[in-house]
Amino acid sequence: MEIETSPSLQALRNLLSSEDLENIPADLNLDEYLMRFLKFKGDPQRAYETLVKYHKFRNSDKTMFSKMCPNAMKHLIDAKIITKLPGKDVRGNPVILVCCKRWNEKEVSAEDIILLVILFLEEIIRTHGSKVSVVIDWEGYGLSKYRQLTYRNLMRSFELARGTFPISYKAIHQVNQTPTFWLVSKILFSFFSTKLKKRMHLHGNDKESLAAHIPVSSLPTDYGGNSEEYTDAAFTDTLYKNDEYYSLLSKHLMRNSDETEVFVS
Repeated sequence: MEIETSPSLQALRNLLSSEDLENIPADLNLDEYLMRFLKFKGDPQRAYETLVKYHKFRNSDKTMFSKMCPNAMKHLIDAKIITKLPGKDVRGNPVILVCCKRWNEKEVSAEDIILLVILFLEEIIRTHGSKVSVVIDWEGYGLSKYRQLTYRNLMRSFELARGTFPISYKAIHQVNQTPTFWLVSKILFSFFSTKLKKRMHLHGNDKESLAAHIPVSSLPTDYGGNSEEYTDAAFTDTLYKNDEYYSLLSKHLMRNSDETEVFVS
């Protein structure tokens, strides 16, 4: 798809170093790739800074990111631990649902969960834009899941929350919080920016409170809505159809797999 070159896009191009270009597969449409960052931050300099942080995160955790291919992750996607709801919130943003009770921690690791979140964010950025709302259902989150919150997984979560990805979290809704939730919040949420903390909503089991932010037409019945669907089937189909794109990113990332991988916090 041809993209008309705007002054902002040209300015962002001019900021790219040879090292930046090495991080982008040559087979990808460069302008399409760069527009993801410009849609997130309209200013070319700020868009470039996000791009650098994004590449740094990917390069610091190559082993994890190399696994990010939808077809290879089908068993994780089918588990519906993380889904994109068919509808949108009251502001028109796509909504991701994280359902802890569907997470069997004996079969699915915390790293798998983080990779799933990243995959869904990547696809939303590609197909819907730079804004998203998140609902986290904490029912079923106990100590056995909490124990998987290692330093490395904590830092990965931190990266996702601090603008490493070209996406803005417009709201994060916490529902059915368990006692273990408060342990997580004291650790993880302490890293969040003041702006992101203000976008947190603690609903407990108050379904009417959640429905004030996400229409009942978009919410599954378990959350006080009238939708029978938890998954946007068209979104999932597109995700699988874009497997070649993600495979290309993974192969390019691992082109120098003999290099030492260093996780950068």
